[in-house]
Amino acid sequence: METELKEILELIAALKDNGSNTAAQVREVLTKMTNYKAGGTNGFEVATENVVTNDIQSYHYSFKGVENQCCNAYLMLKNNSGSETAAGGRFQLEISEEQYNLLRAFIPDGDEDNISLFYTVPQFSDISKTTYRTITLNVIKEGTFFLLVIRTNLAPGEMISTSIAVNFKKLTVDNITGIKKDKMYIKAMDTIKNNLTR
Repeated sequence: METELKEILELIAALKDNGSNTAAQVREVLTKMTNYKAGGTNGFEVATENVVTNDIQSYHYSFKGVENQCCNAYLMLKNNSGSETAAGGRFQLEISEEQYNLLRAFIPDGDEDNISLFYTVPQFSDISKTTYRTITLNVIKEGTFFLLVIRTNLAPGEMISTSIAVNFKKLTVDNITGIKKDKMYIKAMDTIKNNLTR
């Protein structure tokens, strides 16, 4: 991708300002730019068609973004259960393998390091008495099933409707510049693995 961009920039730099460029030169730049854009911006959406309602919850989700680059989500989650337990607060939603692979670039895989994405969402029943609810996101492969797992601490009857930016990159020594795999780094990673649950 970077090589293609460099080639395009070199072709643009070779064009002359005095108007003596041939149509073939301009066409080559435009063709390469078009091909570069088409190859680099594969948009996607992973979403429910409508609001889905069952005995213990209602939900709608929409993850929209550019493959391997950026992703935003809209979530509407409601706990319909009468229980104070988390019965209506765990949304374990089956997705396709293709959707799973798209979301893995942005949401941690539940089988890797037990890391989730955490979000805090304010609720305004009364502006002077703001309460907060949390959302965690994971994608999980269990056997032949691919799952989007959303957890909340919604009380019975409570609902969250929010938009969030979704981004995750697995922390490894290889993709953190300048970090050595010393005792402090190992201790920090062990703390994350041992204290965050799936």
